[in-house]
Parts: sequence; C-alpha cells; structure tokens
Amino acid sequence: MESKLGSSLRRAFDKLTKSSAISENEINEFKKDIQRALISSDVNIQDVMKISKEIENKAKEKMASGFTKKEHLTKATYDILVQFMGGDKSKESLPQGKILFLGLFGAGKTTTVGKLAKMYSKRNIKVGVIGADVWRPAAYEQLRQNVHDLPIKFYGDPKEKDPVKIIEKGMKEIGPVDVLFVDSAGRSGLDDELVDEIKAIDKALKPQETWLVMSADMGQSAGKQAEAFHNAVGVTGVILTKTEGSAKGGGALSACAKTGAPVLFIGTGEKREDIEFFDPMRYLSRIMGYGDLEGLLEKAREVAEEEALSPQEMLEKEFDLEMFYKQLKATRKMGPLNKVFGMMGVGSEVPKELLEGGEEMLEKFGHIMDSMTKYERKNPDVLTKSRILRVAKGSGTKEEDVRALLKNFKKTKQLFKGFKSGKIKRQLKQMKKMGMQVPNLDKLEELG
Repeated sequence: MESKLGSSLRRAFDKLTKSSAISENEINEFKKDIQRALISSDVNIQDVMKISKEIENKAKEKMASGFTKKEHLTKATYDILVQFMGGDKSKESLPQGKILFLGLFGAGKTTTVGKLAKMYSKRNIKVGVIGADVWRPAAYEQLRQNVHDLPIKFYGDPKEKDPVKIIEKGMKEIGPVDVLFVDSAGRSGLDDELVDEIKAIDKALKPQETWLVMSADMGQSAGKQAEAFHNAVGVTGVILTKTEGSAKGGGALSACAKTGAPVLFIGTGEKREDIEFFDPMRYLSRIMGYGDLEGLLEKAREVAEEEALSPQEMLEKEFDLEMFYKQLKATRKMGPLNKVFGMMGVGSEVPKELLEGGEEMLEKFGHIMDSMTKYERKNPDVLTKSRILRVAKGSGTKEEDVRALLKNFKKTKQLFKGFKSGKIKRQLKQMKKMGMQVPNLDKLEELG
C-alpha cells in the first residue's frame, strides 16, 4: 500500500541508511526530511514540530549496547511515529454484537459495510446486515448488491422512510446472528436533524459498537469530525477509507489518534477485499520499505486453494514461465500487483509495466504460454527469434507481446532470487534487533 506519506518517509529513511556517518548535520537533514514528509501528508504543523523535537532528543540519548547510531535513530523515529499514529495495536479482533455505522455523504460507509460483511463471513462468523439509509435513493440497492453473494442475512425496505421501523423489523426478520451491521443515513454535515435521527436509531438498536466511517482525504479535519460525532452520539471506533490515494492520510490518522477514537480498519482500494486492520506498527513497517511479509502470507493462504499455490511457493521455488504465470494469477487475486509487491517492500524494483498490467495482460500472457511447448516453458532461454515468431502466430499476439512476457519474466525472476538469497530474512532480523514488529522468523526459515 503505497502513499505519498509512505514514499516520502521511505526516501528519508533510505537517505539516512546510505549515510556513511551520522553527524549533527545528518541528523538535522533527516529531521527536515521527516518534517517535509509529514507536512506533505497534511499533518498538523504543531504535531510535526513536536515529532521533530522528540527525534532530536532521542538522537542525543545514550545508545543501547550493540546499536549503531544509525540503527538507534531509525528505531527511535519508528517508535515516535508509531505513537503518533495511535500506538501499538497489534492485536487484531473482530468485535461482535450490534454495530451501527455512521458517516457523512461520500465517506464510503455502505461500501465499507459490504467489505466487513465479507471479512467476517470468511471467518465463519454469522452476519446480519440491515440497510437503514432512507435518504440516499440508491443506498438500499448498493448495499444489497454488496452482500448478495455472501452467506449472510440481509434486510432492507426501500419503500419505508422511517429508519427505526426498518431496524426494528430487520432485527426480527434476521433473527439471532453473531454480528449485526446497520448502515445508517449520512448528510453533507453533522446537523441537528442527523443527530436526532442517529439518537433515535441508537435507542432502538442499542448497539454494542458505533463506528464512524470517514475518508482519509479529509486530513486534519477528520479529528474534528470524529470528536463532533463522539460528543453527539458516542463513537467507539473509526474506519478510514481511501487511504491508498490520499495525500492527507497521515493527517487523518494523527488527527483521529489525538481525539482518542481508535482507528480500527483502513480501506485500501475499491474491491471488497481492500480493507484491513489498522496497526500502526505494520503500516509504518510497510511504508518504510521493510514490507509486510506476514500480511502477504495471510493473503496468500486465502487464494492458495483456488490457484493450488502455497505461500511458500511465493518465495522459494525456482522460476520458470509456468511458475511465473501461476504466481502472477494468484497475486492478482490478492489485489493490485503494486499493492502486493509493496507489502513485500519491493514495489519499486518490479517492472512498471507488470505492475500496471491488468486482466487483459494476464489473458494475453496465458495465450502466449499455451502456444509454447512444455520444454520452452521450463527453459525460456531457448526461445529464439524463430520460436518467438511461431509462438506469436499460434497465440494470435505480436512478437513484441512475447518479448514483453519474457522481459517481465526475467526481471521478476531476478527479483525473487534476491528473496532466496536471504535478503528478506536478513532485513527482518535487523528489524527484530531494533525492536520493530516482524513476522514470525521461525516460519521464514524454510523460505530461505
């Protein structure tokens, strides 16, 4: 999950890592780089200065035994940023009971309900969903479409204009479930009418959780909105959407953390799979360039049965064209390629055309490989000009398409060689030494 904040922080830490010595000048330059990264992500200037001061103070502290000055500064800054984003929330849990979703127009509330309904149902949790947004004409149909193929119970009534009546009837129709999601109406702003409506819904539903859905592009104003909703009706958690493309994501995260309303989940894309627990430690590890191998392996397990691809195969097997295509298909199911390789901390090393390619490219690559012999797929180096011409004609593609496939294959093979050489394991061990959150290293021993 790459963002402007992530790329800016990555550059700052890369610059620090490449420094031959850490003098006062390097520390000041690093501090300024962090300031620029945070300000560009719409973080409040007072917070930026506070973080800068903390980095400066930490740089002067006595280092722990076995740490270099560079490692000490990296670890200290990492810890400061984790606290700034909300602290250690590494424990992932899915609250159950009745959960009310709040939010203004355009926040992505209805889409988020569908995403969480899928997340919960995949964990064999019995889910019920009630559509109680009576203001937006398309809300009922959108929610119904979002959940129609899931093993859940859904209720809504597009003709009824009283949300309380919909909720009361919905609870009877759905019956006992582990978790009941209720999608409420939004407005363009938090006015008295919306507050009165939410209070009436709250009285009828008696929810165990009240979650506020907000767009990350609100930046610093996200904190004010979270605080206003909390004062009006009580908010137990926040879900930030559109974090993948917002330049204000850092501002929204820090603003919410200051209000005391915990950020529970973040939306990272448009697909139903594009939602994840918000854990500042994992989030920062990823955008700082260390990757998120644990998250990647979790996603790999979810598609393993469909593609007959084990998580270990993602990193350990020798590359040939069959393995390349098999992994590419599985990786597409885990989300956009740029996001998946970003989780591995190598997004910048992957061929740009491969990251940007979609289903059309995959289909074309499939036709090309179907036109190859088994020997050619196992030994792509034998593909001379005459063989490439034959494959292109047989697959109904152009010679440049075949060459593009081979070019991407070779670059990706080289990339995965780096994994097998122990690059990732060494990096993770270094992170662990510095006290950062890392995947289980014992599990990674067999991955080389």
